[in-house]
Amino acid sequence: MAQIEKLNANEHQPSSHGEALAMSNGEMAMRVWNEGPVGNKGEHASGYETIGYVIDGEAKLHSDGTTIHLTKGDSWRVPKGVKHCYEIEESFHAIEVTSPPARSAARDGAHKTSVT
Repeated sequence: MAQIEKLNANEHQPSSHGEALAMSNGEMAMRVWNEGPVGNKGEHASGYETIGYVIDGEAKLHSDGTTIHLTKGDSWRVPKGVKHCYEIEESFHAIEVTSPPARSAARDGAHKTSVT
């Protein structure tokens, strides 16, 4: 039988990339992104789709000659395999959901607590 799960706020463990795994299952993962200004983070293509929502701050999302300016309240989607890069202009706080889960033991850490 499936159980509901909880991750306490103080258990989010940020990686060097600014994201911290919040919760995941076999189909998707949610990450909390808190990062200060870092400039261009380098172009890459991910093996997962990403959708996100900006809580606060500003960033630019570059892809194939197009730039999308992200600010508080904006949301975005990056399809799997599309080359892109983020440019963080000021402190940036966002939530991302990736499918399939974007998980790397070296980057994301999580301690889930089952609630019965």
